[in-house]
Amino acid sequence: PQTIRQTLQKTLQYFEHQVIGYRDAEKNFHNISNRCSYTDCSGNEETEDVSGILQCTANVLGLKFEEMQEKFGEEFFNICFDENERVLRAVGGTLQDFFNGFDALLEHIRTSFGRQATLESPSFLCKELPEGNLMLHYFHPHQIVGFAMTGMIKAAAKKIYRLEVEVEQVTNDKLCSEGTNPGNCSCLTFLIKEHENANITKALPPGTSQSPLDLRISISTFCRAFPFHLMFDPNMLVLQLGEGLRKQLRCDTHKTLKFQDCFDIVSPKISATFERVLLRLSTPFVIRTKPEESDSENKDKVMEIKGQMIHVPESNSILFLGSPCVDKLDELMGRGLHLSDIPIHDATRDVILVGEQAKAQDGLKKRMDKLKATLECTHQALEEEKKKTVDLLISIFPEEVAQQLWQGQQVQARKFDDVTMLFSDIVGFTAICAQCTPMQVISMLNELYTRFDHQCGFLDIYKVETIGDAYCVAAGLHKKSLSHAKAIALMALKMMELSEEVLTPDGSPIKV
Repeated sequence: PQTIRQTLQKTLQYFEHQVIGYRDAEKNFHNISNRCSYTDCSGNEETEDVSGILQCTANVLGLKFEEMQEKFGEEFFNICFDENERVLRAVGGTLQDFFNGFDALLEHIRTSFGRQATLESPSFLCKELPEGNLMLHYFHPHQIVGFAMTGMIKAAAKKIYRLEVEVEQVTNDKLCSEGTNPGNCSCLTFLIKEHENANITKALPPGTSQSPLDLRISISTFCRAFPFHLMFDPNMLVLQLGEGLRKQLRCDTHKTLKFQDCFDIVSPKISATFERVLLRLSTPFVIRTKPEESDSENKDKVMEIKGQMIHVPESNSILFLGSPCVDKLDELMGRGLHLSDIPIHDATRDVILVGEQAKAQDGLKKRMDKLKATLECTHQALEEEKKKTVDLLISIFPEEVAQQLWQGQQVQARKFDDVTMLFSDIVGFTAICAQCTPMQVISMLNELYTRFDHQCGFLDIYKVETIGDAYCVAAGLHKKSLSHAKAIALMALKMMELSEEVLTPDGSPIKV
């Protein structure tokens, strides 16, 4: 809708400048937006809305509706061209090739968005007429694109190929009456004429000979060079098969084969008739082999071949040149084929080998990721053990000394002048031990020393060591302090107070 709105705006602005000298028309022109408003919609309603605005504008300005319709198509193409110039210039070298190559571009766009072609998918076919003009068929047209097609053709010829052409929409009664147009004649046909009637197709010079008898390659050599090709006549009888297809079908080449008995057309969605294939020569084809009815075990080994259909006027037949749709070596082997069955010039070989290389790289990447995860777990465990070791050293030594020991440095002896030490013993410890079990003694000391350790942290005193019932602390040792004696005195008083909270196994309080 945004592109349609922008196209309408540019079209109306163009004609505003064309009639700028007519003041009454110009005055009425500014009221067009109020009288003819565009609403976002789709399908027939969108086309009718645009058509109504252009008709309204044409009536106000006294212009022909066809002129405005054509200009709308030109502006529509110009907007698309500005956004995708590089791609559009690369589609084809001539105007005919441009339209014939559009189906492949549309198929790529559908695939990139995860969509598949349907019976109603738009398609183009451009043929050169004997007099040098072009006949363009647009099957299953989108409503708004079909409405703007005349102007779009002119703009494409001028923008990309610098050609001035005349475009006329015609009715192709023959196409509809023969029933060759799929979709109940949902087709628009345009006759394209260049003003000077030259360089519209830029045909190559003819070869040295036009006779099939002068062909310098035998059928057997052709079948080896293009192992996945086939030819069929207007009755859909298979005339020729490449070696790869013969090996895949495992059929008797001496009996008459019909295309429908051996293959299904996967894409585009058309029935397998000669006439309908002729109408889609510019479309990439995907065909699928059929297994024999008696070979029920190999029904999963069918193969899809992607390629193009080429009309061979010398024999009034169609030649299909394709490559198998496989990207893995297992898929190729599963269908009874080998790399040697794919010609060297076919890029499918490179696709399969690159796929195998990518598969090996994926396996290596998974192993590397697994090793990385294991290494990270090991590193995390090492860091946890390191933290435990550092915490243990810090609990034994001052932090500065602990860091030196952890880093493997030699700790130098130092002299401390202002230090106060405290030594303590439990009164009657030997008698207490004689009356208790070892675990009772350990539990009693642990309960007592836990209280002492907490008080050391509160007074910022360094615990030197504990040996049996001896508890030794120092102030001014781990860090310089002017009140080290006072801290030790407070610690001594607190230790005597805390010791009374802990009882010996016989129920009496501990004395320090």
